[in-house]
Amino acid sequence: MDAFMTLADVWYWILAFLLWLYVFTDGFDLGIGILCLLEKSEARQSVMIETIEGVWHANQTWLVMLGGVLFGAFPLVYGTVLAALYLPAGFLLFALMARGIGIEYRAEVADKRFWTRTFGWGSVAVTVAHGILLGAILQGMAFDGLRYVGGVFDWFSPFTILVTATLLCLYPMFAAAWLVLKTEGGLQDAARLWGLRFGSGAVGCLVLLVGYIALDGRLGHLVGRPGASGLSPAFILLLVVAVLNAALYFRALGKGWERRPLMYCASMLFFVFLAFGTSLFPMIVPPGVTAAIAASPEPMLRIMLYVIGGFMPVVLFYNAYQYRVFRGKAVPEDEV
Repeated sequence: MDAFMTLADVWYWILAFLLWLYVFTDGFDLGIGILCLLEKSEARQSVMIETIEGVWHANQTWLVMLGGVLFGAFPLVYGTVLAALYLPAGFLLFALMARGIGIEYRAEVADKRFWTRTFGWGSVAVTVAHGILLGAILQGMAFDGLRYVGGVFDWFSPFTILVTATLLCLYPMFAAAWLVLKTEGGLQDAARLWGLRFGSGAVGCLVLLVGYIALDGRLGHLVGRPGASGLSPAFILLLVVAVLNAALYFRALGKGWERRPLMYCASMLFFVFLAFGTSLFPMIVPPGVTAAIAASPEPMLRIMLYVIGGFMPVVLFYNAYQYRVFRGKAVPEDEV
């Protein structure tokens, strides 16, 4: 039993790591789509999309890995939670298709406006679906054994709205940092302004979100205090570190640095994940489904550890190689 619990815990943190990688890398992809809706110049839109054309497929591998780990290591979560959230999950699938179709078809047509909007609004829709799914799971789901006993629209709440608003600011913040690294000239200057605006919005939404959690005792499980209001010291400490990284992000933008804004985005997200992950552990679906309850039998977890453990370095190398191949700045043909 101890070994089983240990393996379940290991897979809990592997899942959290994969989720962090997906949210960060696909986050700036989606943020590019959102920012394309704000940029009116078609030439600049082309440069923005060019910065991710070489890597966005690689970024999607983390979503595939997430689905595989969830299906193999935590079948209870895969089989029951996703079924309970079939409306936002279905919306996510259609949004992913719209976003992908938009970015692929845009490159093949002369008049790019329709497909640019398809890519942009598809990115918004994916972000909204992310917020709803993440918020619905974090706020807690009602299960009686393996049976979901909640309502069809329990996922719609002030908490999920706040989570969605946070992601709608966070992803463009990541994208702005990416554009600062990958572009130059007027577009880079615009990206710095977007970074300041959306970064301020993301920090503000995060503060509102944490305040809401602190006041609502039903969400106490998110900060390691089930059934109680207020924030735990460990949760506060990790969020303070996250906010300090956000401050360093703003400073890096102001100093004109190119690489550091994206690095601080990654580290800020890491500490936000660590704050919630350590507070929730060992729960994988609050308020009562732990990693041990949701996990596959020990032999399955052990086999998966060997297989995924051997496959993970390959995926990491593939992604790193993609970024190396497509390193450098995206330079427009004409002055934009």
